Amino acid sequence: MYRQLLSLALLFSHVSAFYPYGSDDGDEDKRSLSSNIGMRDRDASGGITLDIKRMRAKRDNTFTVVKSSTPSAPNAMAIDSDGSDFTYFSVMEFGSSGQQMYMLIDTGSANTWVMGSGCQSNACLIHNTFGSAESTTLNTTSQSWSLSYGTGEVQGVVAQDTVKFANYSVRMGFGLASSASDDFNNYPMDGILGLGRPSSDTLGTDTIMQVLDQQGTLPKNIVGVHLQRASDGTNDGEITFGGVDSSRYSGKLSYTKVANTENWEIAASDAGVNGNGVGFTGKTAIIDTGTSYILMPEADAQAVHNLIPGSSQNGEIFVIPCSTTASVYFTFSGIQYTVPSKDFIGQTVGDGCQSKIIGHQAFGPNEWILGDVFLKNVYTVFDFDNNQIGFGTTGGSSSSSSSSSASSSSSSASSSVAADSTSTTDSSASTKTSSSSHTSSSEPSTTFRTTTSTGSSSTSSSSAQATTSSGVTDSSPFASSFATPQINTNSVAALLLALLVALLL
Repeated sequence: MYRQLLSLALLFSHVSAFYPYGSDDGDEDKRSLSSNIGMRDRDASGGITLDIKRMRAKRDNTFTVVKSSTPSAPNAMAIDSDGSDFTYFSVMEFGSSGQQMYMLIDTGSANTWVMGSGCQSNACLIHNTFGSAESTTLNTTSQSWSLSYGTGEVQGVVAQDTVKFANYSVRMGFGLASSASDDFNNYPMDGILGLGRPSSDTLGTDTIMQVLDQQGTLPKNIVGVHLQRASDGTNDGEITFGGVDSSRYSGKLSYTKVANTENWEIAASDAGVNGNGVGFTGKTAIIDTGTSYILMPEADAQAVHNLIPGSSQNGEIFVIPCSTTASVYFTFSGIQYTVPSKDFIGQTVGDGCQSKIIGHQAFGPNEWILGDVFLKNVYTVFDFDNNQIGFGTTGGSSSSSSSSSASSSSSSASSSVAADSTSTTDSSASTKTSSSSHTSSSEPSTTFRTTTSTGSSSTSSSSAQATTSSGVTDSSPFASSFATPQINTNSVAALLLALLVALLL
């Protein structure tokens, strides 16, 4: 009995969540793999076909992505997409050979990991992998980590090597996956770049932003993110380290203080449709680049959709008229940020279209997750030093509101500085654009979020010191997201320990 209680305590102290909304079939029949291994060819649609396997695969897969133009600023790197605005990722080079890995940009987790070359899972066999054959400078440790989900898991060991991106080269710890669930089969990324708050890290290594900050290479400990919309054809997604790109927004950046230490979570004053507010109070929103859609508790999502004429509900999924011109807005620090209908109208469902605002409670009853559907409409700054999030807008996608109770600050975006010395407000990271574009006929999307407690052990090959694992819940048919539940693991563990002592006595 005490062993069962101990196992239960360990389970609750290493928990995470994965909320899949992707199609179950994975669209496998539409995937094929070129024999030209490791090459990337441009297809007729303007996308890039990635031939990504290193050994005989159990199934063939082709991933088509839309490449963004290379940013002009050396402290920025391009953000590519899958052509359907469901996943956004950047190419980073790992190890002595510069192995290219497509890394999901994820502000919902601080953990960075890649698929290892020794991994024999289907997901690894159809993706780029990394290991000792690709790098003579790779150090692996005996420290294991496991991210467990209701439909699968990712697990491996902690490793350390050189990682190159933008104009930076850092030696850092990261997870090297030895197995990965089939949930990763359908997406181009070979791993996850964790840009969440450092306190949410579960690997026990310094996060990539901590490493950059310790090296003194960042003008400011901030990240600026611009996500492109595939239908615009601009192909100009980018992420700027240590500064912002003032060409991506107009006017001022408006900042809101982060609500807690685990997530990029800020107070939301209200939400509404076509200028008509629901009247929400006491709500917060987690700002997450790793989540495709907008997730709200069912009652909140219902209140928003009630303001959209012709909407209907089927569980956590809402159906709206495909021709709706309604726009949804979210208010932070006195400013309304608008999401046009083209960004939340999804695939056809019967006589209507699925809404990309999902009635799913990922965390507490007052917490929302605003993913890429929202973030395509703002320029977002994640300020690690001042614990705040800034939004900038273009094209009149925001307006002032007098109902906000959140505190905020604004900074002017009128000045420009050298790319290597960007300020907290601006940078000269102007971006060249490309005319290529690509759209996909299917709508899988993903979001991962992780929170676990860690143990520690010492190794001679790496400064990384942790053993972690985590778990996952829930499933729905249309999208998915990488997200961190807020579970008081200390309280649960203490309760179980007390119960164990009582039983033993």
